[in-house]
Amino acid sequence: MTIILLAGIVFTIILLTKQREFASAGIVTNISDKLQRSSLSKNYLFAGAALFAANAALFAIAFVILFFIPYGSTFGLLLCIPLSLMTWLVFSEIWSGSLKDKIKMARIGNSFFLFFIGWIMWYYTTLEPAYPGDDLFMAWIGAGIAVIGSLGAMSVSTFVLLKNR
Repeated sequence: MTIILLAGIVFTIILLTKQREFASAGIVTNISDKLQRSSLSKNYLFAGAALFAANAALFAIAFVILFFIPYGSTFGLLLCIPLSLMTWLVFSEIWSGSLKDKIKMARIGNSFFLFFIGWIMWYYTTLEPAYPGDDLFMAWIGAGIAVIGSLGAMSVSTFVLLKNR
């Protein structure tokens, strides 16, 4: 499992450093060309809402893969991270407005992760022990990992979205 995690980290670093090559890939170019003529390329509210929905959909896909498919964590690590990076790269490529509006779009789209962090904190602060003397330390470790993962996703997606062409 550690090898798969390390492979996912290396693959993510490769994707981040080779964004220009991936942006010229066939599937990204086809999707970008189709969306370039839509209102997503100029209106930061529509683009941010679409990015918010895309982040929510990617999170739901990762949740389903992780919890409902046997050995899904392996498949999820290999599929969901590159898929989310490609989604953010498409949104970055289709944007034709100003940098200020692109920052607003990124903030709206990444607010999904802020809502998720807020829900995690609320859930774990109101968590009650299942029985007297139950230790909630492992629950707090899970909360810490979830917050770190969400902050990491926000950072990477902001980096990808705000990268110049």
